[in-house]
Amino acid sequence: MKEIRLNTELIYDGKILKLYKDSVKCPNGKTAAREIVKHNGGSAVLCIKDDKVLLISQYRYAYDEVIYEIPAGKLEVGEDPHTAALRELEEETGNKALKLEYLGKIYPSCGYTNEIIHLFLASDYVETQTSFDEDEFIEASYIPLKDVKKMILDGTITDAKTICAIGYYLLKN
Repeated sequence: MKEIRLNTELIYDGKILKLYKDSVKCPNGKTAAREIVKHNGGSAVLCIKDDKVLLISQYRYAYDEVIYEIPAGKLEVGEDPHTAALRELEEETGNKALKLEYLGKIYPSCGYTNEIIHLFLASDYVETQTSFDEDEFIEASYIPLKDVKKMILDGTITDAKTICAIGYYLLKN
């Protein structure tokens, strides 16, 4: 079932992603085109304290709406996902994790990107300070887990990494 890359062409080389157009040989011997977004991946952190989930909300340009999600960010080239998770949690929420448990990884859109998001659970953390990027505008709040479940079911929370992290957490507990 594996496809074999015959050639690749870099179409776009951006700040956070690269777009390639590849030609592949399919298992039936025919050739096909594949457009692939290459991304360094990311880390996301689920924080639950006193049965409340720490969520951030921020405007996401691609969807033209404010999205509820868990703190997350992209990996730098060669960066360990655990290190990125610690960094992003503190930058976006002003909380420093003292203990992180690996929940698992997800492929957010396996049809056209190689992005992998690593999911973590912060079970012990202390307040520090946020340090947003100059183009980040984020609000953080604690929402009861029972309300987060309702927000997922009613479509208020649509972010895949957040839904998956909650799913991992509920399945493990």
